[in-house]
Amino acid sequence: MISHFADDMANRVQQLNSRLVVGLDPHWHRIPESFRAARDHDPFQVISDYFRLVIDSTSAYAVAFKPQIAFFEMFGPDGLRALQELISHLKARDQRIIMDGKRNDIGSTAKAYAHAFFDSPDADAPYSSDAVTLNAYLGSDSIQPFLESPRHGIFALVKTSNPSSGDFQDLRLESGITLADKVAQMVQRWTEVSVGSSGYGNVGAVVGATYPDHMKRLRTLMPQCWILVPGYGAQGGSDEAIKAAFQAGTGALINSSRAICFPSPSDDGLEAAISKAAKSSRDHINEIAFS
Repeated sequence: MISHFADDMANRVQQLNSRLVVGLDPHWHRIPESFRAARDHDPFQVISDYFRLVIDSTSAYAVAFKPQIAFFEMFGPDGLRALQELISHLKARDQRIIMDGKRNDIGSTAKAYAHAFFDSPDADAPYSSDAVTLNAYLGSDSIQPFLESPRHGIFALVKTSNPSSGDFQDLRLESGITLADKVAQMVQRWTEVSVGSSGYGNVGAVVGATYPDHMKRLRTLMPQCWILVPGYGAQGGSDEAIKAAFQAGTGALINSSRAICFPSPSDDGLEAAISKAAKSSRDHINEIAFS
């Protein structure tokens, strides 16, 4: 059992020589039609079968897997049942799960979200995960319910990869810093109380790979935080931004979803194509981390 999330991540990076997180996003029409038709287009069977195949084909190259819960929720009960099936499959393979939920609310509701994703001594969570992405906009009391166990981690949104992220995140405060900078300062403060032997704490940040200048500045504001980096691969994130997230080859987890889960067709078959895409991503990220 994990005793400290951040230390566990550091150990996995070292043991697997990988900084890759594989995102599990069930884009229905990207799953090959032949695969869907063979299962009568049943959402539960298609999603659970396809993404078990993804997990099995990429486990050698990933330090964690990141299900995007919205793509499961859109299928209703069938999608959420598939998510639970995949969580069980990941746990059976001793894989780490970062649930991409971007949840949060006032303290009591935040506690309910925490119970949904994090196991407690009293009960197993229905969507049991090792970490979860959160919106930190509601402040410290909305974060606290997720920090009750050192076995779990969180990744607070700081600077997201979407084109309009600057509408709010780049706004200047009276002090001259941006709103994203202020959130980064808070994330660093929150993580300081949970720093383990790895030098990192259990509160990390989401910073997109599409904004290299922001990444450089935000990394200096969060020296003890793991940074989860979306935007690599299909979203066109830059090598410069990814490099800036690392500290001597550690401290950052780079997510790739579509490029790995839905690779170009290959004569070697679907599993081989997915595995090759994961290995290529892992190797490229490692090159950037130590460049």
